[in-house]
Amino acid sequence: MKGRQMGGVGNFGRLLALLVFMAGLGVGATALGRHGLAAEDPFAGLAVQRLTSPSPAPDLALPGLDGRTVRLKDFQGKVVLLGFFTTT
Repeated sequence: MKGRQMGGVGNFGRLLALLVFMAGLGVGATALGRHGLAAEDPFAGLAVQRLTSPSPAPDLALPGLDGRTVRLKDFQGKVVLLGFFTTT
């Protein structure tokens, strides 16, 4: 097969593993809630500051893969997922 590695998991396998993992988390959380082990507010001990109302994201401009500048405001009204990471 061209373009696929022999013995590789592939996108379908990764998606299936993610779905199974997420289902397991849901079952565990449900079980904790039934037995009274879940806190009333899951964020109470984390010192999380909740926002009262959504505020607009600041405009962000990054270089695209083609070299052109991509601005966050160009995607207004659409769902945007940003992933920032670093390596050492």
